[in-house]
Amino acid sequence: MKLGNSATVRSGLVLSRKQAREPSDIRYPLLNLRSIHPRGYIEADQLDVFDAVEYLSPEYLSQVGDVIVRLTAPYTAILIDEVTAGIVISSNFVIIRADRRALLPEYLFWLINTPTVKRSIYENTSSNMLGAINAKYFSDFEVPFLPVAEQQQIAVMNELALKETKLLRQLADEKERYYDLLIDRAHIEMKRGN
Repeated sequence: MKLGNSATVRSGLVLSRKQAREPSDIRYPLLNLRSIHPRGYIEADQLDVFDAVEYLSPEYLSQVGDVIVRLTAPYTAILIDEVTAGIVISSNFVIIRADRRALLPEYLFWLINTPTVKRSIYENTSSNMLGAINAKYFSDFEVPFLPVAEQQQIAVMNELALKETKLLRQLADEKERYYDLLIDRAHIEMKRGN
């Protein structure tokens, strides 16, 4: 099935149309390219601030269940949750709002981030220097049909894999700090002994 048949696919906001020339009382967090981690999540400390001339339509703000995809390499998809809802999505991204009766956002998030789909995106990029993909590509994207129950199984497995990988990275970082401290202390003790 084509993604456009089971989801709303649209580009984000062209910022210049709604951006205030100076700081305003209407401020939103703004998704930018550097705030998307290649592993598929938002780095909140990298978000920008967007000063708007008026309150923005909800269609340009992230909503729970949205799948947001970079339109330039590495074409990373992110899944919006309660924490990341309410962020302005610029025209550097495509916003996909799935009809949950046919397509689970969690499944789509996994699917777009697979090496096979990313390769397909690379093959369909425009010839410009940025290698940008057109938002229409996602409307025409063929999503392998799976019943919702099976999509749910894939989504749960992916979520567990991502959590485990994150925990393993945190453990590796903590071990590295521990070993650095241990070796520094040993070095200090050895210098005292000499």
